[in-house]
Amino acid sequence: MTTPLPTQPMPPEKTRIQLILVPAGAEYQAVKRAINRVQNGPQLVAIPAGSQAVQRFFDTWQSPLTGGVLLMGLGGSLSTHYNTGDGVLLETVWPEESAGAISYDCDRPLTQWLAQQLTDIALGTGVTCNHVITTAAEKRQLRDRYGADVVDMEGAALLQALPNCPIAILRVISDDCHHDLPDLSTVIGADGTLKPIPLTLSFLQQPLAALRLIRGSLKGLQTLEQLTVELCQSRREP
Repeated sequence: MTTPLPTQPMPPEKTRIQLILVPAGAEYQAVKRAINRVQNGPQLVAIPAGSQAVQRFFDTWQSPLTGGVLLMGLGGSLSTHYNTGDGVLLETVWPEESAGAISYDCDRPLTQWLAQQLTDIALGTGVTCNHVITTAAEKRQLRDRYGADVVDMEGAALLQALPNCPIAILRVISDDCHHDLPDLSTVIGADGTLKPIPLTLSFLQQPLAALRLIRGSLKGLQTLEQLTVELCQSRREP
């Protein structure tokens, strides 16, 4: 489901995309492949997974940021409107730890500009959790509590860490809201890196759920790469 947007003027100079952030691993590699196809693309940086790891990452960030920041990666659907492979630009993100007390807004001009450049993109609301949401029941609870469309693990932490930067967040759905995932509670370390052995064991214990997740992730990664190509080829960067 795509939300129509009115024509927007180009965002001001300060919201030009200077930096693209992507969780390390397959998501980063998908975006990197797309950026490597163009000259003078935005700077690409891999970040750890999880809100606490992201906060620690930016506590030691030294490079000055004078332009816009785009966070890209996969996310889980909380809505029947969004299925695997769908792209969603987040307008507002709730941190789960706030229990609904606070939310963070993405930069509106940058978000709307991106929505005009990308094909079949929707606008939605996100919620950030510091663990992988693995059951459909958990997803329904998040949907009911926050009215969110997408769950991720980094969005709110980034918005909190860089409050003075224009930030946009693009998520591509890798898992729908109807099916449970394998138990992934032990597969991401405190440093935000993936643990291959616990991941493999979890997949072996729940092979059907694992197969569904692998298929959804591959579809999501393909869309993520395609959207990055579209963004880079437009070269009418804000």
